[in-house]
Amino acid sequence: MIILGIESSAVSAGAAVVKDGKLMGECYLNVGLTHSETLMQLVESCLKNAGLTVAQVDAFAVAAGPGSFTGVRIGISAVKGMAFGGDKPVYGVSTLEALACGALIEGKLIVPVMDARCRQVYTAAFVYENGSLVRRAEDAALPLDTLYAFLKEQNLPVLLLGDGAKLTGAFLREKNDVSFGLFPEIFQYQHASGVAFAAYMRYNNGEKGLSGDALLPSYLRLPQAERERMKGEQKK
Repeated sequence: MIILGIESSAVSAGAAVVKDGKLMGECYLNVGLTHSETLMQLVESCLKNAGLTVAQVDAFAVAAGPGSFTGVRIGISAVKGMAFGGDKPVYGVSTLEALACGALIEGKLIVPVMDARCRQVYTAAFVYENGSLVRRAEDAALPLDTLYAFLKEQNLPVLLLGDGAKLTGAFLREKNDVSFGLFPEIFQYQHASGVAFAAYMRYNNGEKGLSGDALLPSYLRLPQAERERMKGEQKK
């Protein structure tokens, strides 16, 4: 089973190929360029270096959110286009779940956090046990205070990763009653390999994937412009 994973939901972008659970190759950029400029170049380079063509890919996976509204749309559009020609299945993977797949460590509460601005984070919680990634909390956009209250109730040391890890760590450090650690910075950002591995785990669990037409983003909250519009209407 060959899976091509794509990540463009945040500041970093990348493509990765996983074959039968083994990472064959990955291309990664975190230089602030627009994903529409770089993503397909990364895909082409990754496939070429792995000695593959798009036609040889069995399934496609993409970080479907949460994250940047524009970035998520770019990734989903790219995967839909590649899957359409060969009628291949696609896996829409939670960006947070993909992050957790890069930190499969037992004995920790794996907590991916993405900066959602306004002292909020996109977050979830997982544990890795018996070779499987198990959810402890669903994806959500939470104020830091709410996340802190949840973590305080857990009985495992917390492992933070994601582009909101430093922000969350600084907040928890002020509280001084939650045991936590930060994943190494090179792995804190979103990687396409996590997306591909998350999809492979789903495939191994019997999930067949979706058609490209059925793939939808998961934003968790409305765009800022829409939120501002609704605030204005409420004040009238």
